[in-house]
Amino acid sequence: MKNLTPELIEKARAAKNAEELLTLAKENNVEMTEESAKAYFEQLHPASGELSDDELNDVSGGGCHTSDGRLVVTVGHICEYWQCKNCSDHGYGFGDRNNMDVHTCPDMCGGGKVFACCDTCSRCSYEKGLWLCNLKFI
Repeated sequence: MKNLTPELIEKARAAKNAEELLTLAKENNVEMTEESAKAYFEQLHPASGELSDDELNDVSGGGCHTSDGRLVVTVGHICEYWQCKNCSDHGYGFGDRNNMDVHTCPDMCGGGKVFACCDTCSRCSYEKGLWLCNLKFI
């Protein structure tokens, strides 16, 4: 996930509930909905009370993946695999929204600008409060 330092991940693990996790996210300019906060809290605090080796790797900065290998991302995440939801083009140029990349989509009225990040990528989906990349990385 973008902008998450080891210190912030440790603070997230210390959150006692999803509401605290959501507050922490907002305080650190991390986009998160209530639904996402609940889903991330459940990932950080599994019912067994112990983390598997894979879960420990995920929270220590190894990248969070679902059991089927999909990467858990944020709506603002940018990667080299981005593909426009509207026209399926991969092309984008340097933009001005927090240094994010911008794609001029011919399928949008007047060639509208699309920010090249997960919420505009045809490969991403929003499931059970989490943004997931449907490319399999593991």
